[in-house]
Amino acid sequence: MNGIDPISTGVSGIGPSPLKLGAADKAPEGGEDFAKLVEGLIKDVDQAQKNSDTSMKQLATGETTNIQDVVTKLEEADVAFQLMKEVRNKLLDAYKEVMSQST
Repeated sequence: MNGIDPISTGVSGIGPSPLKLGAADKAPEGGEDFAKLVEGLIKDVDQAQKNSDTSMKQLATGETTNIQDVVTKLEEADVAFQLMKEVRNKLLDAYKEVMSQST
């Protein structure tokens, strides 16, 4: 894997990833930790989207001419959003499975 740890390395521009190796060793005391984790992920994705919007506006107005930086921020925002969608889908699948087992 080229020496890169995909779980503990954050996406540049959206802050460090809240997922850490060894995080499963610690049992959560309640739903608050999970809610804070999800809230943090949503805020990170929102910030990545805002950063990409800002860089596009700067390119359009001529404040910046670095197209590579703009494209990088757009891709970071897209990857962060896709990851959030996949996490949501997995959570919904798990919820549906638990609900089907309870009936």
